[in-house]
Amino acid sequence: NISSALDIVSFLEQNNGKLIINVAVDAVGHTLAEFDNYARMRLTGELDPEGTHLYMGPDEERAKTIASLYGEALFPLIFLSPLAPEMVRSIALFRPDLTVDVGISSSKVAPMAGKTEIVEVSSDGYTSYRTSIQGLLDDTTAYYRRKLATQDQNPLHRQLPLIEELEDFIDAKGKPLALIQIKDEESSASPEASNAETYMPALEYLKDQGYHLVQVGREHHPQIFSKFGVVDYANCPLASFTNDFCLFSNASVCLFGPSGVSYFAEIMEKPFVLTNSWWIPAAPFSAKAVIIPALAKSRSDGELINFRDQLNLQLNSSVYFPIEEYEIVNPDADDILAAMKECLELDKKTQPLNESQQDFKKLAANTPSGLSLSRVSADFLERYKQLL
Repeated sequence: NISSALDIVSFLEQNNGKLIINVAVDAVGHTLAEFDNYARMRLTGELDPEGTHLYMGPDEERAKTIASLYGEALFPLIFLSPLAPEMVRSIALFRPDLTVDVGISSSKVAPMAGKTEIVEVSSDGYTSYRTSIQGLLDDTTAYYRRKLATQDQNPLHRQLPLIEELEDFIDAKGKPLALIQIKDEESSASPEASNAETYMPALEYLKDQGYHLVQVGREHHPQIFSKFGVVDYANCPLASFTNDFCLFSNASVCLFGPSGVSYFAEIMEKPFVLTNSWWIPAAPFSAKAVIIPALAKSRSDGELINFRDQLNLQLNSSVYFPIEEYEIVNPDADDILAAMKECLELDKKTQPLNESQQDFKKLAANTPSGLSLSRVSADFLERYKQLL
């Protein structure tokens, strides 16, 4: 019987509930991380586990998939409607005490006390609110602390079967699945598309090890991938948010470009390599993740800046790479191959961080990366030891 924002307010007040806000369902990484953040707030007791909390969102694929897969196990109540975002906005503006911010991006639906730094009015009259870089990192740090406190639980993990049509399309014939994602456009994590050539030695190695290769995400399919028979799920009619969950649930290992798609591997507890991302203050949390960061080369003197300077550059600029002053230097084919080998070995037996990996972790001690359990590729750090 919801017909207005006032009905929601009344319901929350009567049921000791909170309205979950700042879930960015337009970005897959944020969708997964922010719902996970909410679930862990319940586990830590920051949210009353008995309260009737409410998620309201647009009636679209990702929100409907989350509702279908997790339902009451995750949310006491879900309300999806084209009207929901505007109702959420109204409540967040006028009754912030009834909301809980689970977002880990700088974009917010309403002012956040002590966080909001930028207020902008768009041409259509809407006001948007953004936090500072430090606000974004503070939100991510709080999320990582929750993940550390609830390591023995994974509220979004599911073992899901592949539907018959999808299983036939992939045609894995019982082989372990290696899921491949490549970024084909610029993003906040990288100012340029990934080079498919740099993936090839790692793909060949996976193929030789008996893995069946499937491209995930929604990027175009590089023709060069056909050399190793990479199945193009990313562009097939079966590609859907639901089938993404099913694929990652059945994966054995993953290789990602700088993309939020990597959060699927996080929640499904799969080993993975993340390459080409310059954004090192917020590395993946997972202990099964091996990272190969992109580097920054000064346009003025042609020199690579060291890791500490790169970190400070990020903390004092924006999430986007400062392309006017620096050139991006992505990992090469040897870097990606070495990281994949390290990842597969790590999946067999957990190894302690070596000295260089520990040194890198210390550099990022005051960022979310300092709390994460992931590691930068040992070979990569050996190659660029001078940057430490």
